[in-house]
Amino acid sequence: MTMKRLNLFACLLLGVCLLLIGFYLLATELYFVHKASAFDASIVEVREQLVHKGKGSVMAYVPVVEIASGTDRNLKMTVDTSSEELVYRVGDKMDLLCDLSESPRCIKNTFASKWGNSLLAFVFALVFLSIPLLYYWQAGSKRVRDADV
Repeated sequence: MTMKRLNLFACLLLGVCLLLIGFYLLATELYFVHKASAFDASIVEVREQLVHKGKGSVMAYVPVVEIASGTDRNLKMTVDTSSEELVYRVGDKMDLLCDLSESPRCIKNTFASKWGNSLLAFVFALVFLSIPLLYYWQAGSKRVRDADV
């Protein structure tokens, strides 16, 4: 097997894997959005803690909000967002999407927060799948031109 074919096979395999990961992420995001409710919550605390970034961790500011639950008590929850700059202030409002079931979780109610992970996986899958497709499309059109001569 030549090096070019090996690289094309690797791109195809990586593209298919990323496509499957994208479908998995889309399914989990759909499940979360289906179970979650929208809240306009107030920030009650801003914590400085280690958050994952790249291959390591960095100190970042994470907002803590208070949400009125159906059990007549308020829940304090950290939001799955952070900033290395102090952009969150106590008393500010945040538009959130929260799932208050067995594993409570809150995210910002934005398109990128809801669908960003799966969209990114699909974009990378498209890039890696387009490389072998373009190669074989180009090779096929070259064979047709050679046959016409």
